[in-house]
Amino acid sequence: MNITNTIYTSILISLLAPFLSAQEVRVASWNIEHLAEHNGAGCVPRSTLDYEQLRDFSQLLNADIIALQEVENTAAVERIFPKSEWNIVLSDRPNSTTYRCRGNDQESTQQRVAVVLRKGIKYQINKSFRELGLEMEGLRYGVVVEVFGDHDTINLMAVHLKSGCFVDDYSTSQLRACEVLGTQIKTLDDWIENSIRGNKKFIVLGDFNSRLTRENSMFWNKLVEMNNRPIGIKNGMQNLTGCHPRYPDLIDHIILGPQTSKLQVQNSQMVHFYSSTDEQMAEDDMLSDHCPISLMLRL
Repeated sequence: MNITNTIYTSILISLLAPFLSAQEVRVASWNIEHLAEHNGAGCVPRSTLDYEQLRDFSQLLNADIIALQEVENTAAVERIFPKSEWNIVLSDRPNSTTYRCRGNDQESTQQRVAVVLRKGIKYQINKSFRELGLEMEGLRYGVVVEVFGDHDTINLMAVHLKSGCFVDDYSTSQLRACEVLGTQIKTLDDWIENSIRGNKKFIVLGDFNSRLTRENSMFWNKLVEMNNRPIGIKNGMQNLTGCHPRYPDLIDHIILGPQTSKLQVQNSQMVHFYSSTDEQMAEDDMLSDHCPISLMLRL
């Protein structure tokens, strides 16, 4: 090899080195459906075996960071994600008034958002994103953490937005739920636009309670533009179908900022079914009414 080729090879290696050594991190979201601290409690009472099945399934995700929805408290999360293996960041939303559960007439447990990070993942807690609570009892706060990879840092926000507005255009609906969701959308859109103005890499994931992958989704159309110009955000779940036998349209999503989308490992996005094969899964097989979703980032 002559000296010119040696120089070119050295330059190529130096340019590729960051990508070759980047840390691959699987990021997931999972609405775990009324996860209570104690056996038999809440709207989805579970036995010790049920908790063991959830814990076993969580290990199959092979995820490093998971946004969780509908968890009562840290102790409930620890039943699935032991603190010896995971760091837990829980929303600081205060307790809201409980209600009688449909189906079993038990008292409900609290629903909070959390983020769990596998030990070894470097992170910093930013705050609970209280703005999504709109100062209304029962609405969930977001959780924001800053994740430090080998080469890139991202701001990760976990969310669980208002339910009950399952129409393509929330802005034309007379439903109170759509009015509330519309205000949350404006709040979330402001956060995204401020992140873009600040040249920050970010990801927003969780239960949006909205079918963002539908072509006529006004919610999605609101997010993708700033000053009537596209901003380049991406829904990592765009071409996937949900797992629920009766509700195939996804309402759980992973939204990537324009810079973060470049960090996604190609074809790494997936819906995690509760059965060994997707086609065999029945509703009775579901450990929660949502299946986890995930994708991989190269940080």
